[in-house]
Parts: sequence; structure tokens; C-alpha cells
Amino acid sequence: MYFRLTRRQAHGQTYTYLQLVEAYRDAGKNHQRVLLSLGNVEQLRQDGQLSRLVQSLQRAAGCPAEPAPQMLRTERVLEYGGVRLAQRLWEQFELTELLTQLFAGRRYQFDVIAAIATMVFNRLLAPKSELGLFAWRDRLWWPDFAHAPLELAHLYRALDALIEIKEPLEEALFSRLRDLFNLEVDVVFYDLTSSYFEGDGPPMAAYGYSRDKRPDRRQVVLALACDKHGFPVAHEVLPGNRADVSTVRQLIDALKQRFRLRRIIFVSDSGMVSKDNLQALDDADYEYLVAVRKQRIVDPDRFAPADLSVYESVCHRVRAYMAAGDVPGTRYVCCYSEPRAEEERQIRQARLDRGQEALEKIANQVASGRLREAPKIAAKAATALQKASAGKYFECEAADGEFQFRVNEAQLVAERRLEGRYFLFTNAARFNANDAVEAFFTLQEVERAFREMKDFLRLRPIYHWTDRRVRAHILVCVLAYLLERSFSHQLREAGLEMSPREGLDWLNRVHASENKLGEMTIWTVSRPAPKAYKALQAVGLRELPSVLGNYEPVPSPESTEPEEH
Repeated sequence: MYFRLTRRQAHGQTYTYLQLVEAYRDAGKNHQRVLLSLGNVEQLRQDGQLSRLVQSLQRAAGCPAEPAPQMLRTERVLEYGGVRLAQRLWEQFELTELLTQLFAGRRYQFDVIAAIATMVFNRLLAPKSELGLFAWRDRLWWPDFAHAPLELAHLYRALDALIEIKEPLEEALFSRLRDLFNLEVDVVFYDLTSSYFEGDGPPMAAYGYSRDKRPDRRQVVLALACDKHGFPVAHEVLPGNRADVSTVRQLIDALKQRFRLRRIIFVSDSGMVSKDNLQALDDADYEYLVAVRKQRIVDPDRFAPADLSVYESVCHRVRAYMAAGDVPGTRYVCCYSEPRAEEERQIRQARLDRGQEALEKIANQVASGRLREAPKIAAKAATALQKASAGKYFECEAADGEFQFRVNEAQLVAERRLEGRYFLFTNAARFNANDAVEAFFTLQEVERAFREMKDFLRLRPIYHWTDRRVRAHILVCVLAYLLERSFSHQLREAGLEMSPREGLDWLNRVHASENKLGEMTIWTVSRPAPKAYKALQAVGLRELPSVLGNYEPVPSPESTEPEEH
């Protein structure tokens, strides 16, 4: 039996009646018959009869008829939305199934996949050290934890297990990535960054060129290759003293042998340009597009005509001029950007102003007799110009009690001739000027990946002191970046002008609450805000449940002895 609402039209109005109905079968067919008609619902509500009927049914069912306010209380509030998104992204890449296959035949005394997922989710949602991860875990509604109690030692051993399957994992994810988003990888973007250590770091840490502006700290070098959509394809962790140029052949071999890429176009910034690197690309039958510093252009007038009318308008508010290179089959692309030209003019003028002001102060000191010796005058002028980043713009002459300076007009003429211009060099026959500029601008996706891993995913500080666990920690960060980039791609495909960080911020406001009603426990989910709901729709989660099953989080270990890591 069940209650049914029946609507009827009479005198131009609609009336709703409450009926008690019984379902039965006769001759193999389903039928219903009305046992009792209780009347007009609105009249029953106004008379209070509907409430009394509900209370009677609650008493018959053994439930309190009218729970007192003190009987309803909220016990706990846990984070739900962010971890549900992370779980969805994890499921899209079928990472649980993939890791299960890669770990086949290996036996662990704990749930190694849950441990890896925990570290990746933490890096994506709220980066902490492995030890700090447990306090974060206690704030989550994630039933998988109930079946996977973890200790600190389990996380360290999971890192050891993860780094052993790095290469087959990257290859499988690359294949899954192409299937999931229907991507064609024909352009690979390559860049390097460094991450320093407080203290000595692992054995592979060494002093080298620091992109963090910390030459006083040992570091490791991270080489990352991404496709044109910014998805990571492969990465390598190298000793901190490895030069940029020495990493190219290693990555080429990895791309060619491991990923079976028959034809790619290798795009990189000016820091990777050398004869050896370009020769390595030619030997591997790879096409390339690289930036070239202005200082390396022997004949700027040939490749950078002053007449802008010969430049072709291309993408990103850039005009480009393409000319044949000195080597057969190569071409130079001279790009001109008015915003870039204006920026260079402002920077140059600021340096000129700072240099002029500093030198005038020195000239006044010399004229007043406070500064007389020629070596001291010259040294002070050199220091002042260095601080102002204006040394190339001035010529100075110092003698005892005398000081003169003038602007280097030849330097200004040379810079004005090339301001707003930058150069690309390619052997890719199929590239036109627009393709070259578009590909080079996409290189910024790799640079953004580094920023995301350093800032958003907090690659640093690294709390490990062995090479394998440093490599494993960075692999966890790359996996988290893969999920973040997937989220970004799906937001864009859904037409949402929302960054992944903004989407996660909205979803982290969705919570699961444990409510007690008498002896009953009810877990409910807060209603997502409109932006959070749109972010969920973008990844295929049409709605979140309003009521969840019962859940008892696993308490974090009270004390864990950290092992050497």
C-alpha cells in the first residue's frame, strides 16, 4: 500500500486529493485499487488532519512523532566536495585499475593504491608533508579510508613502490590521456626547473644554476615534457649540476623509444639552443622550433626588417616575418609585438633614469670635493650602474677630481632597432609563421606547469633525503598536476571561465555533516553553490547525493616512528 496524490479539474481550478492505494496482480497484470480517499490535501493541511496522520504513522513505525529541538544535533562536519572531485578525476584515468595491473604479483601488507591516492589527492587539494597528511585526512569524508588504515611507514613504502613503476605508469597514462580527450600529440614542449633543499639534500643534490635564485643551496633539476594542451608526457629528475644542454638527448631517447612518437616537433626556449642539441634533434629525425637570443642574430636587418608592412599578422597580437636560415631547410621567424615593444621601452627608460640619477649624484660629490680619487670614482660609478641595471647605457670617464659621463647612443640605436622583436628558429617544413608563433606561445603551458607544481602543489619543500624518494615525491606532484590539468581542460571544454584553483575553492566549501536525530545517524551533504555545481558538471558529476551512508573515519595513528626517507 502507498499514498497517491490525484489531481482533478473542476470549475477552472485544479484540486489535489490524497488516496490510500493498494497494488495487486490479476491474470499476470499489475493493477491498483483505491482503498480510501482522504479528501482534499489543502483542506487536510489547513485542518491539521494531515499532520496528525503523519504523527500517527510515525508512532506506528516506532519513530518519535515530533522530535524536540534538542534531539537533533550536528556531531561532525567533514570536507566532501574537493575529495569527490579528486576521486572523479582519478576514476577518469582508471588509475586504480592501472595501478592494480602494474603491481600484479607484488604483495604488500597494506593498501598501497589507497596510500598513493591519498598522497596524490593531498598534493592536489591541500599539500602537506607525509606526517602532516594524517591531520588533513581526518577532515575528509572519504569512505575508502575506512577500508585502508594507513601509517606513516606505509606512505614511505608506497613511494618506494610507486617509483619502481614510473616508466610503465607514464606510458599507460599517455595512452589513456589520448583516448580520454581524443588528443594527438605531435608537438612536445620541453623546459627545466630546479628545486633546492634546506640542508644537504639527497646524494643527487648538487650546486648548479638555480632558477629559484638560491645558488647557495643544493638542488635537483626537473625536466618536464608536455603536449600542446599542457598535459605532462614525461619527466626526469636529474642531478642539480646537470647543464640544460646535456638533458636534450636523454629526453629525446625517452620520447622516441618509450612513447613511440614517430614525428614530433620539439619546442623549447633559448636556454636549450646549442649546436649539439640541434644536431641531436636532427639525428633523431625530429623537427624543432626554438627561440634564439637577439645577441646571436648575426644580421638582424636581414631577419628583422624595420618596415612592419612586410610582416604578416598572426595570433596573439603578434606580427611575424619568415626568412630562410643560414642552414638549408631551416628558417627564422622574426616576431614583432607592440605590447612587448612598449614594455621594453618602459624598462629601458626606467634604467636610463635610474642610471642618470645615480651618476649625477656621483658627479655632484666629485664637484664638491667629497670624492676625489679616480679609482674610487670609477668603482662607485660601476656599482651604481650595476644596481640600476644600466651599465650598457652609459660611458664614464674618471680622473682625480674629475668625472664625466654620457649616454651610449650606439647601444640605444641598436636596441630601438630590435625592440618588440624576438626570433624563432625552425626546421619544420610544415610550419608557417602562425603555426610557429602559436606553438611557441604554448610553451608557456610547461612554464605554468612548473609554477603550479611549485606554488599550488607545493613541490618544495621536499622532506626526503634519499634519491628514490625525492624522485617518488616529484612523481606524486606530477600525477597531481595531471589531475589538475585534466580538470582545467574539462572546465575549458565546458565553456567555463574558471581556473582549477577557483573550482577547487568552490568545491572545498561543500561539506558532509553527521547529524544525530535521537538514536539515528544521518550524513547529509551541503548544497553546492552554483559555481561548484557547474564545476561538477564539467567533469561529468551531474549531482551530489543529499544523504550519505554511515561512515566512521579511521583515526590517525597517535604515534609513528619516522623511518629514514
